[in-house]
Amino acid sequence: MDDCTAPPPPAHSHTRRPSPIVTNQFNYHHITLHTKKNHSIDRYPSKSHAQRLAAKLSVSQGLIVLAATPPTTYPDSDQPVPFRQDRYFFYLTGCNEPGCYVTYDIGKDILTLWLPAIDESRVVWTGRGSTVDEALERYDVDRARYIKADGKVGWRHCLGRRSLVDADAGPCEERLSVAEAIAVVYTDRVWTVPFFGKGARNRRTVMANITGLIERREKLRRAMDACRVIKDEHEIDLIRRANEITAAAHTAVLKNIHLFTNEAEVEAAYTAVCIAKHAKRQGYSPIAGSGPNASVLHYDSNNEDFADRQMLVLDAGCEVECYASDVTRTIPLNKKNPGHWPSEEAERVYRLVEKVQEACIAEMRPGKSFVEITYMARRMTMEGLLELGVLKGDEEEIWKAGTVVGFFPHGLGHHLGLEVHDVSPVAHPPAADTAASSLAEGVLSAGGPPFALPRRFDFANTTSSGPLYSSTAASELEPGMVVTIEPGVYFNRFLLEQFFLSDPKHSQFIDEKVLERYWKVGGVRIEDDILVTRKGYENLTSAPKGEAMLEVVREGARGGCCGRWNGL
Repeated sequence: MDDCTAPPPPAHSHTRRPSPIVTNQFNYHHITLHTKKNHSIDRYPSKSHAQRLAAKLSVSQGLIVLAATPPTTYPDSDQPVPFRQDRYFFYLTGCNEPGCYVTYDIGKDILTLWLPAIDESRVVWTGRGSTVDEALERYDVDRARYIKADGKVGWRHCLGRRSLVDADAGPCEERLSVAEAIAVVYTDRVWTVPFFGKGARNRRTVMANITGLIERREKLRRAMDACRVIKDEHEIDLIRRANEITAAAHTAVLKNIHLFTNEAEVEAAYTAVCIAKHAKRQGYSPIAGSGPNASVLHYDSNNEDFADRQMLVLDAGCEVECYASDVTRTIPLNKKNPGHWPSEEAERVYRLVEKVQEACIAEMRPGKSFVEITYMARRMTMEGLLELGVLKGDEEEIWKAGTVVGFFPHGLGHHLGLEVHDVSPVAHPPAADTAASSLAEGVLSAGGPPFALPRRFDFANTTSSGPLYSSTAASELEPGMVVTIEPGVYFNRFLLEQFFLSDPKHSQFIDEKVLERYWKVGGVRIEDDILVTRKGYENLTSAPKGEAMLEVVREGARGGCCGRWNGL
């Protein structure tokens, strides 16, 4: 746009970008520049994150621009979509407010938070965001500025030798209004804005550099992902706190499970504890699947009665300050004898998964290849299914066929942090794509369903350019990583009948008479969040499992509770 002012969104748009034309401003919304003072508050370490990012980029000059999530409404409605902050933006700011931007001047080591100008007419309806002074108090940034109503004057950057220039610092040769730069940011949310040469005087010249911006964007994203994989002490503490609340919520379910008759009551009990402990936001939709629903990996309807079902998979984890937990427990449903297994089949499958998980957790340490741990988990699962009689035949032939994936169809784990399926390191070098994209190297060279898992659900999953890890060396664990360990065994009728029992390559290794006894189990998954330390690992998850879990259920039943559950 010739006047360098960002236009308001079309009337039909459901994304409300911060407009540079804002009326009814409070009189303290001047575009004066503020610098932070020394504070003793334990704030999110966004400045150190920015410095780590610059080191990872290996550049000495440049301007990084990131956008926060804008406020959004549902289609054809004036009701707001629940706000969820852009995770890359949060990593560099610790700011959980909509409509903001952040710039980091690498050469000058200056981190600036740009705040939406406050519209006085909206404060009575929705409150307001931070003022400049409040932002400097709350967030670990060097400067805070308002997005001035007059975008043509107040949103002025110099992308040249002077990099970032105050609006009233005088003229410079190379100018680009922030309003115009923000339009570029919105294209893909994360961009590196390079320094333009002396001739970069107008919008046309700037737009001619879009190709270079795309390349820099990808470089920035890869560098941020590499930084986010290694958590600092502040981040680890947030994940630990999320786990503590999640453990309390899971325990509440265990204590009352003898009173529950349906999945909805389980979700209600779990979420009630989280909300009461100020952790309303969940890392993902809680999964409370009973019977056959326990074999649906991301089931979240949570609306069916237990009836005579034997097992319940509760996969649920809350967030604390945007950092997630991810915890799964499988609970026996036994009204007549709470805290005891409803069948021999249910107990044997649980013990198998428990054995696999404990063996995998014991292998978590720096330098260990996660692909190798995944390999071990699948091998142990296959051997266990042979012992149960579900699988039959020659062990090596079964392994080569890949039949085990019919019962263990997902990865062993994934990174955890700002996303429940958090970002992962980048393959070095990028590898070619494979048909069995969700499986670790060497585990399944053949067989399996012709579809892949959601991106990042598997630690060794693929990206658009191929598998995340091209070798076991590329998946080595490092101190500061937080990774889930979540083996499982499932009896998903659709998966097995559609892709395995109907295929002689696999059906020859499955004993259908024995399998018939195990359909009632549904599925078993056990999941903990593991921090890799310098000397080994720390299990951040304290929710009861195994015998401790069963004892909590029994204690709840012995506690004199009667009738139906009435809440906390």
